[in-house]
Amino acid sequence: MEPDVRRGAQEWFKLMVDTGLAPAFRAFGFTGAGRTFRIPVHGYWAQVTLQQSTPTSESGVRFTLWLTVHGRSEWSDQLRVRPYSPGLTGRPLWEAPIGKLVEVGGYPLGELWWTLETGQPFEEMALEIIGVLRRFGLPALCDELESRLR
Repeated sequence: MEPDVRRGAQEWFKLMVDTGLAPAFRAFGFTGAGRTFRIPVHGYWAQVTLQQSTPTSESGVRFTLWLTVHGRSEWSDQLRVRPYSPGLTGRPLWEAPIGKLVEVGGYPLGELWWTLETGQPFEEMALEIIGVLRRFGLPALCDELESRLR
């Protein structure tokens, strides 16, 4: 990044996602860009979405991870009806915010949000998010998919 370039909160958040999170999500097998990443698994889509709170301030973005499982046939049906729609629509078969999956002392945390301020170094935050997804999110997605495949 050039030192004299000023980025707004959304641009800074996008930079973190593109350079800090997306490569790791792709290494886990997900495809996607922006705020939504998904992977096909035996008739289902496992999806991770970076969900922002509203409103976003001019100086920062508050966000969390939202995990969902969708039926691929439902997704194909939705595309036939709404071919212009870039993402999955309709009700997911399973969904959970990452905070409900993270346990502390055997109890779910409940809510887990991160705030990225414009200009704030984000490498450590990105590593934390990747670690939380690896430790809590991916096993929950796998458990849900396995239960549907039995």
